[in-house]
Amino acid sequence: MDLNFSALRCGSITLYRIHENNSSEVLERFMGMPGGAFLAQELTLSYLPRYDAVGRQTKFGFYAEIDGELAGASLLGISSWRDLRGYTGADTLPDMRGQGVAPGSKPALFYLGFILLGLNRVETGCFASNESSRRSIEKTPGLKFEGILREFARNERGEFEDEYRYAILRRDWEALYREVQVDLVRQEPGA
Repeated sequence: MDLNFSALRCGSITLYRIHENNSSEVLERFMGMPGGAFLAQELTLSYLPRYDAVGRQTKFGFYAEIDGELAGASLLGISSWRDLRGYTGADTLPDMRGQGVAPGSKPALFYLGFILLGLNRVETGCFASNESSRRSIEKTPGLKFEGILREFARNERGEFEDEYRYAILRRDWEALYREVQVDLVRQEPGA
């Protein structure tokens, strides 16, 4: 599998890979944005690369730009290499909400998951109280509602909350996204 790329581009959205060598610079960019302090904290917790015991990358984090303007962050994680199952997540800067950052990044993340990594299933979810995330997820073609996980996790207030769960399968992606153009921006030698 060829993972030597620095960005994924799909339409007006470009997802730039976050790695150990650029994470400090990415954090600084977010800290300088209105509402960016929360996102910078999320980047540290959720978007930095992670690896399993045999050295396979299990988390691919990206910062997102729309037409060159910093918009948020997206990720693809691997929950099971054995079962070829992954998950996505996204956070959007307050000033960029409503501009399609999260649903617009999904075709690139699905390309990474299904084509480059060979996954069969990609999941996502949101707290039941998070209406804007639910609407964003439901705008993404192919993601199907699969159910509610009762009291799945604690929310920011420390209360247990239900989570809505969605997923797309490789065969769904093939039917809906096969013709969607995703460009890989290759890393320069030594980058």
